[in-house]
Amino acid sequence: MADDSRAAPRVRLRGADKFKGKWLSGWSPTPMPVVTEALRLAEVRSRDLVFDLGCGDGRVLVRAAKMVGARAIGFDIDPSRIRVTKTRIANAGVSDLVRVRHQDLLSVPDFQRASVVFLYLPPGAVNKLKPLLRTRCKAGTRILTVSYKLRGCVTGAHFRSWRAQKELVMRMRQQKWYIRMWLVKGRS
Repeated sequence: MADDSRAAPRVRLRGADKFKGKWLSGWSPTPMPVVTEALRLAEVRSRDLVFDLGCGDGRVLVRAAKMVGARAIGFDIDPSRIRVTKTRIANAGVSDLVRVRHQDLLSVPDFQRASVVFLYLPPGAVNKLKPLLRTRCKAGTRILTVSYKLRGCVTGAHFRSWRAQKELVMRMRQQKWYIRMWLVKGRS
């Protein structure tokens, strides 16, 4: 097993130069096979409401709607990503099921509505969101995280102190992709 204490390699994310001190993350698209397997791992159904935090080009939103008829809401702070997502939603014909909001991830007021939350974000962003997810999501909400191993280091979303209920490892593009599902527990 690789030593996770090493610094993660620097990965250039599209538009990363805009993020200095303002945004939680750059944008790097999740491969479609990973999106599909993540939604399957969480057993997403038509009754679900999927939140995609940092929705990028909207691929998770559209896939959830097309695959099982789930409702989905994406959140992103980059206006150009929002435009791309709205176009993808319209082209896919799922405007009745999918919405996108121009909103900072830390200011989402209605986490309790989501039954599934999708995260493909760097560890720093995940650490900032973790307390919000634990306190604002309802018990039983499924949190999906995606990460991958690059040159021996795991990059992407992962909760070190929160036990995953399900995990899937995929090998793709000479990388190992980790898809994990976490359940929000009831507050005591």
